[in-house]
Amino acid sequence: MKKKLTLKNLLRKKENLLVIAMFALLFVFGCYEFTTIDQPTEATANSSFDVTLVMKEDADDTNDWTSEGGDLTNTGLFGVLIPEGWSVDDNISVRVESKDSDLDGDGNEVTATSDHSGDYTLVYNANQSTMLMDSVGAPTGYTWWGAKTSTEVDMAFFDSLSFTITVNTDEQVGEFFLQYTTGDPEYWERNPVHYKSEPIAINISAASAVNDLLSSSSLSVYPNPSYGSLNIDLKAYSGEEVEMKLYTMNGKQLRKQNITSANTMLDVVNLAAGMYVIRLESGEEAVTHKFVKK
Repeated sequence: MKKKLTLKNLLRKKENLLVIAMFALLFVFGCYEFTTIDQPTEATANSSFDVTLVMKEDADDTNDWTSEGGDLTNTGLFGVLIPEGWSVDDNISVRVESKDSDLDGDGNEVTATSDHSGDYTLVYNANQSTMLMDSVGAPTGYTWWGAKTSTEVDMAFFDSLSFTITVNTDEQVGEFFLQYTTGDPEYWERNPVHYKSEPIAINISAASAVNDLLSSSSLSVYPNPSYGSLNIDLKAYSGEEVEMKLYTMNGKQLRKQNITSANTMLDVVNLAAGMYVIRLESGEEAVTHKFVKK
């Protein structure tokens, strides 16, 4: 029996190597598993890090596909548990590689076509995020970021699937953890809580000093709370490329635009009441500001 990996034990670890974790997770029709979740153990505040996930067919032959025509498609679902205030870059590219052939339900060999390998896209989905929060739950200070494939994924001759997500941190420092889960609509309707990874720890340290443009003495975001407008003042702005992203607290990106002047006013009158995150990026540096919409 495997020794249970607890959150307490995970958070004691501070290796500088990458964690390569192997977890059995469901994707489409219950016969696939993640073989790799490659997440760094160290990152900095107001930055980003990549996590690569690789999935293979599991060893249970009874789960193999049975469609004689070689059609086995469904919408794929994915979720990652992140601290509130963090975000995940949307529109995640997914690559599916297929075998040359496979056996159908009668034991006959069927040859794959070029259509059975392909590129797909995972897109943020509010319903998926809500389902994960309601059915799986989240510790205080954490939220589920959920996504689904924009089209059905062809898994009939599936050999491997891989994708990389980019996670954006905010100003919080300390030890945190992420969890990953995956499935398909039919499975989630039956049992949405069983297939998620153990928590994987990551230590977030303070970022190095940002340039004058984004420093606290040069940047103002006000009023807070806001009743309909939000001002972004960059006192040291001199034509640099600055990108602004607006997120909900569960990481859904609502808006993205370039800042092209020292003073920018955002219209937030249509936002629902609640807390939001403004993220400003210039070159390799970033800062985040939380504000409340009344």
